[in-house]
Amino acid sequence: MDIFRTTVNRIKKHKFLYSIALLLLCILLVFILRPREKQKTIDRKYFDRIPVSVDPVSKAAVRDSFSTVGTVQAFREADIYSESEGLVRTVSASPGDRKKASEALFTIDNELQTALLRKAEAHYKQANRDFERYKNLHAEGAVSLSSFEAIQLQREEALADFTAASRKYSNTRIKAPFSGVVTSRFVEQGELVREGTKVAHMLDLSRVKIIIFVPEHQVMKFREGDVLAVTSDLYPKEQFSGTVNAVSDKAGRDHTYQVEVLMDNTSGNRFRSGMFARVIYNGGTERQALLVPRTALVSGIRKPEVYIVHNGKAYLKHLVAGLDLQQRIEVLEGLSPSDSVVVSGQDELQNGAAVVIIDRKAKPAAP
Repeated sequence: MDIFRTTVNRIKKHKFLYSIALLLLCILLVFILRPREKQKTIDRKYFDRIPVSVDPVSKAAVRDSFSTVGTVQAFREADIYSESEGLVRTVSASPGDRKKASEALFTIDNELQTALLRKAEAHYKQANRDFERYKNLHAEGAVSLSSFEAIQLQREEALADFTAASRKYSNTRIKAPFSGVVTSRFVEQGELVREGTKVAHMLDLSRVKIIIFVPEHQVMKFREGDVLAVTSDLYPKEQFSGTVNAVSDKAGRDHTYQVEVLMDNTSGNRFRSGMFARVIYNGGTERQALLVPRTALVSGIRKPEVYIVHNGKAYLKHLVAGLDLQQRIEVLEGLSPSDSVVVSGQDELQNGAAVVIIDRKAKPAAP
């Protein structure tokens, strides 16, 4: 009887332990499965919406200062052509040579032009003597008016022939049109050239033109005679000075206006045609402006567009951009201070796409 009771007690005790173990196992399974279910919910949420990071539009005081990169061009440059036909007798121009205005570059065989000039000169002198004689005779009434006018016409024709012969003779000496540097030579001594043959190319780098292109909201800031700062990556520790020489009145195909800045280059000709230079415009007054991060731009500063998030959806906004502050861009039109722009994830977006914000950045400090 005692053995039976002992056995029953052991069975009851084991059932209790089994129940406790089963309860603990159930609790453990609940904790294991619960995060997975939560992850599935989050995954389903991200699957339905595109995750993005946004940055609120900021407002800060800015100064009307901006810079733009332009291309350096020679103040003057020209192709030089022969205006005479014949053999090249002398060559006085090689690439790199510095020439003064009207200095000889080439001479063309002038034997024929010399003979024609002498003949034309002799005819003109004879016509001039005849004119003086007939003028005196006409004054005395010895010759008719028609005879005097005929001699006068012959004198004028002889003068025209003499002038043309003088010009042709002068054209056998090809001269520099301005002071500058010979960059190319296209003929050699003894070569036959004809009228219109290109013989050389010259540049005047004593001054240079820096050509920049600015949008419509900036072009009105430039006035002829304004002095602007100029920098170059070739001379990072130096700053140069240029003067606005011309401002275009007509926009180009990309709706920008050409501005020409003149800069002295006599100190060693440090700037060459084709180089790049940065022109800096420094404004005087501060104003409040809306700013967005450059990373928010979808297709670059040339065509500024951003996505804003409103009620869980992304909408594409076209902007009118102002100052380029390197890391941020001024917005003149297209956004309000309450907007938030997408700064990450916009590559996957389309207008009206559903989004979920996974990161909302704080407003940046004023520049």
